[in-house]
Amino acid sequence: MHRPLSLLTAVLVAVLPAVAACGSDGAESTPAASPTTAAATPDTAQLDQVKAGSFVISFRGAFPGLAEGRDDAAITAIFTETCAEIRAGGPEDEVVSALADRLAAGGTEATDAETQAVYQMVAVMCSDR
Repeated sequence: MHRPLSLLTAVLVAVLPAVAACGSDGAESTPAASPTTAAATPDTAQLDQVKAGSFVISFRGAFPGLAEGRDDAAITAIFTETCAEIRAGGPEDEVVSALADRLAAGGTEATDAETQAVYQMVAVMCSDR
């Protein structure tokens, strides 16, 4: 039962530096003359797309049984919906419960440990930092 968690840790160690590096690329910085929310939105959206793509890769590697039969869009939806709930400040137990329902789609149910591991992976990857 510890195998998915140790694999998850290894995947996060490999993926998170790449995700962080995407946010620090200065090549496409916006002018500092008039910072606005609209100017930050494309960068945030692009970073969220990178994070979602990283999540898909990490999820497939760490949870092949749960990934079976799901296309990238379905796995991305798991990330984006769970991330939205976390960012909205939803209580962890409610977010985890909703995540368990998302993971159960397709006839395969996640164990409690797998659900918690996926929750932790989403929470780390969707942080605003």
